Amino acid sequence: MGPLSALIEIFQSLDIAGKLIIFVLAIISVYMWGLIFAKLLSMKTIDLGNEKIYKRLRGFNAQFARDFLQLFRDFPKSSSLPLHKLYRVCCDNLLTREKIRPEAIIATEKLLDSYIAEEVITLEEGMNFLSVTSTIAPFLGLLGTVWGIMVMFRKMTQAGSSTISTVAPGISVALTTTIAGLVVAIPAAIFYYYFRGRVNKQLVLMEKFSRELMTKLQNLILEEQEL
Repeated sequence: MGPLSALIEIFQSLDIAGKLIIFVLAIISVYMWGLIFAKLLSMKTIDLGNEKIYKRLRGFNAQFARDFLQLFRDFPKSSSLPLHKLYRVCCDNLLTREKIRPEAIIATEKLLDSYIAEEVITLEEGMNFLSVTSTIAPFLGLLGTVWGIMVMFRKMTQAGSSTISTVAPGISVALTTTIAGLVVAIPAAIFYYYFRGRVNKQLVLMEKFSRELMTKLQNLILEEQEL
């Protein structure tokens, strides 16, 4: 008997409660893995794009503050990369003014901070589901365990004995749902903390980008005002 046949036989041996718990865990698992793969692709795109933008900023030497308007001219304005959004916010709020005052620089720095917070929320999309899944799935498995033990004791009481044929169905429900709950919960927990680390990395990069961009612009603006 192959593994698949064994799994099908175990599932068929469960009662309605056990099958319902396995079905719920299966739906959660399918959605979870779809979310994980989508987020892996999304984070990879963001990592590569943001690194490219940050390296270009660090290597850019401008004579005038408005030269920064041409820094990412090859990027589409609709780019969803977090660092490009911060760049566009800075340019739109600061460099489109006829005369740049110190208050405008301070206001732009605060605006960038708020946009960074918004980008972090966007990057964290889906992570709450992974967190909840890692917590709820073992409890669903535990629910099946408790139900299986109840079934086992009821059958033992009805049969008046504790033979293998009497207790096996209850033990089967208990162990199967417990394993299913752990199989769903463990990957959810692993990937939650993995994505948490990736988001924290992007947060640090956004803060560094924001500070360096504003420092370069502020120095150029002060130099222009002194001329």
